[in-house]
Amino acid sequence: MSVNVVVTGMGTLSAAGNDSESLWRGVLSGQSFVRRVTCFDPAAFRSQVAGEIVGFDAEARLDRKLARRLDRYSGLAVVAAEDALRDAGIDAISDPEEFGVSIGSALGGALIAEQQHERYLASGISAVRPILAISVFAAAAACNVAQHCGLHGPALGNTNSCASGVTAIGEAYLLLRDGRARRMIAGGVEAPLAPLTFGAFDLLRAMSSKFNHEPQRASRPFDRQRDGFVMAEAAAVFVLEREDDAMRRGAHIYARIAGFGISNDAFHMSAPREDGSDSARSMRSALAEAGIGPAEVECVSAHGSGTPPGDTAERAALRLVFGERLAHVPVMATKGCHGHALGATGALEVAIALLAMERGRIVPSVNADQPEPEIATSTQPRPLRPATVLKNAAGFGGLNAALVLQRGR
Repeated sequence: MSVNVVVTGMGTLSAAGNDSESLWRGVLSGQSFVRRVTCFDPAAFRSQVAGEIVGFDAEARLDRKLARRLDRYSGLAVVAAEDALRDAGIDAISDPEEFGVSIGSALGGALIAEQQHERYLASGISAVRPILAISVFAAAAACNVAQHCGLHGPALGNTNSCASGVTAIGEAYLLLRDGRARRMIAGGVEAPLAPLTFGAFDLLRAMSSKFNHEPQRASRPFDRQRDGFVMAEAAAVFVLEREDDAMRRGAHIYARIAGFGISNDAFHMSAPREDGSDSARSMRSALAEAGIGPAEVECVSAHGSGTPPGDTAERAALRLVFGERLAHVPVMATKGCHGHALGATGALEVAIALLAMERGRIVPSVNADQPEPEIATSTQPRPLRPATVLKNAAGFGGLNAALVLQRGR
């Protein structure tokens, strides 16, 4: 029996806003929320800008004891999960053994690891928080969400670099499709803004440094002046469930997850395969699983990292998928607004795509003033209510993932 998987709830936290409504207003505004780093002194680094979540206070959202037990990474995940459940209209978990979690993150608890290492160096092991060992591993977010929400189904925490969030949603989709779960909380979370972590990417010269004096211009997906990505933090998680269950309880359906594809370049640890062939393969795989061809895609939610090699390779991949039609397919590349939240970024862009499908607006690609040839980005909102969106994601290590989203009936 065919099982359709739908999205019925979402919870988001990002530089553009701390819920889905503020996120939507932010991305629709055409503004950038990238600023000079404030959570540490960035003066030593080439890149000095980031997309920080402003005003997040776990203690204001969660039980005080729980909030103090969680590091920022897991705190973001638990709050976003609560918001997603609330948005889905799920007040009580009636099927805990069939309700699972799948959360992706490139770096997991890197922030608390750095903070506690500083304490260790300054004052010895007695100064280190006892929660360190249970906070640093990437699956900690999934485990804390499962524990907090009382979910006993599958719990997955993948670390597929910047494709993690999309991969997590895809893995949840597969579990539901194959009858291994009935409902899933799925998405991506990242809290990477710590000096050593930030500096490690800065050493690779992967991050923007040209616009430190004008942070809002720094993140430039597919723009010819791009010079690197802008690191950010974010959380975006969703409630996925079987369509018949959602309809039976009268849930609001954002869209159907119709296909998932995944591949690996097997080429380089920090650079994509130039011809985009393996990225194209993951997108084609997602389309094939959805039972549609490229001609039926009405919009692309691109990865659009803003790195010179990344965007060039993605353009090549999209050209392989769409051919001459590429120049006419609307492309949303939103990192100019909220920055690049590594493993969370693809999930955040899924949220934006779902809102665009529901509200009939293609959001602008901030700072894409001189777009690459054939990439149909726009610096202004466009009226369109796409029935089918192809979401692409890519990450260090040559990891690729893609989803097909189809508007709910």
